[in-house]
Amino acid sequence: MITPDMRQIIEENTIGLVATVTAEGFPRVSPKGTMRVLDDGRLGFAEIRSPGTLRNLRSNPAVEVTFIDVFRRRACRLQGAATYHPRGTAEFTELAPRFQAWDTLADRMRGFVVVAVTRAEMVRSPIYDLGAKEEQLRRQWLEHYTRLHGA
Repeated sequence: MITPDMRQIIEENTIGLVATVTAEGFPRVSPKGTMRVLDDGRLGFAEIRSPGTLRNLRSNPAVEVTFIDVFRRRACRLQGAATYHPRGTAEFTELAPRFQAWDTLADRMRGFVVVAVTRAEMVRSPIYDLGAKEEQLRRQWLEHYTRLHGA
C-alpha cells in the first residue's frame, strides 16, 4: 500500500497534514511533525499537543494524511482509520522506539496515533504533463527557496 516513492516523500518531509472531521461535520487539517512509516500499511505520529485531532478521531476515526515534496512538485495522500494508543498501554511501549528521532520530545509524548492505510495515491503536478523532469524541478525550486531564505 505505501510504495517506496511514498515512503521517500514521508521520510524526507516528516510533516504530514492530517485531515479529520469535527463533530459538526467540518473538515479540520492539522500539521503533525513526528510522522513515521510503521510498515507498508501503517503510519503513525506522536500525540504531543493535539486535543482537537483526538476529539475528532474519537467521534470519527476516518483520516487523510498528505505529504508534499515542494521541490519535486509531488505528494502522497493516504486515507484510513486511526487508533490512539495512550502512554501506559502495551501499544505505546511497543511503538515508542520507532519515534526515537524525537527523543527530546519523548517526555511530552502522551500517546501515538496509528493510521491503518486503506487507500494511498501519488499526486504529481500538472507540470509533469508538459514534460518537466523531476531533477529539473527540484533544482528550480531549491534555487527559489534559497533566494527567499538564504543558503
